[in-house]
Amino acid sequence: MNKVSKPGQVFNFVLYLTLQVAVARFIVLPHTACFVYVGFFLLLPRWQEGLTTLLLVSFAVGLLVDIFFNDMGTHAFASVLMVYSRSLLLKLMLPTSGYEAATQPTLDHLGCKRFSLFALPLIGLHHAALFFLDAGSSLYFFVTMRKLLSSALLTYIAFLITQIPTCLLSRR
Repeated sequence: MNKVSKPGQVFNFVLYLTLQVAVARFIVLPHTACFVYVGFFLLLPRWQEGLTTLLLVSFAVGLLVDIFFNDMGTHAFASVLMVYSRSLLLKLMLPTSGYEAATQPTLDHLGCKRFSLFALPLIGLHHAALFFLDAGSSLYFFVTMRKLLSSALLTYIAFLITQIPTCLLSRR
C-alpha cells in the first residue's frame, strides 16, 4: 500500500476539506448531497496513532464541516461512526501481517473490487447516520433512503475521481 507521511496526511485533509467547502457544497441535485470530505477518513493509514486519536480527529473534522454546513453535530457523529467502523472493516479485509503502519488503502493498491467493498459500506454508513439523524423521524424513511442512496453514489464517484491522479502517477 501507499505509505503516507504526516505532511501528506495534512495535505489530504486540506485537499478534501477544500473540495467539500469550495466545490461539493455547491453541487445541487434534487435529493442529493456530495460529502467528498469522507475521502480523508478512507485514506487514513491503517494503524495511525491508535483508534482514540483517529476518533478525535474524525470528531474535529466532523465539527468543522458542521460549522460550514450550519449543522448541530450530525457530521461529527457520522464521521466518528465511520472511522470506528473503518477500523473494524480493515481488520476483516486485510491480513494482519504484510502491511506497514503508515500505509493507505487506496484504489491503486486494493484494486477496484476490494476498494469498492471497502469504501461503499463506509460511505453508506456515514450517509445513513447523517440523513437519518437529519430526518429525525421514520415518517420520511423512503425519502431518506432515496437521498441516502443517491448521495452515497455521488460521493463514491467524486471520491473515485480524486483517486485517478494517484493511480496515474503510480503507473509511471
